[in-house]
Amino acid sequence: MISSVVSIQVSVSPSEAFRHVVPIDLTSIFRGYGLLPAVVRTEAQTGAWEAIGQTRIVHLSDGSHAQELLTQYSQPNYFAYVVSNFSGILGFLVTAAIGEWWFENCDYSANSTLIRWSYTFTSKSLFTVPILWLVNKFLWSGYMRSVVSNVKEQLDAKALK
Repeated sequence: MISSVVSIQVSVSPSEAFRHVVPIDLTSIFRGYGLLPAVVRTEAQTGAWEAIGQTRIVHLSDGSHAQELLTQYSQPNYFAYVVSNFSGILGFLVTAAIGEWWFENCDYSANSTLIRWSYTFTSKSLFTVPILWLVNKFLWSGYMRSVVSNVKEQLDAKALK
């Protein structure tokens, strides 16, 4: 298993951040990073992405796709999902990935939240671990920082309204 964790502080309450992030349009935050593709659309979503067991297919700009399954949903503090059935290059490296998001009060303020996101890849074999480690270290962790920065940008704009 190969993991990365990123966090960012935003100026809205945990419940407001949670309500914004969980159903977010993935194309607005996963814009691509280096060699890693952007999300271009989701389809076949079951429900409003607010209940355990709901699924969707995420399509990427390189023509690949993967399936997401919502596995945990504890409003307003936590949600988790499993990504599987990767096509494209990740299909050769990864069997699944687990994404987890936490929303916690910080600075003793009702309008300050620490958003933390972890992503853990499960490698297909011991032989793919070094490649996956390199992808994670030099690309995926930067992609994750970019994604949470995009989330912060959206929440800051929302807070100014």
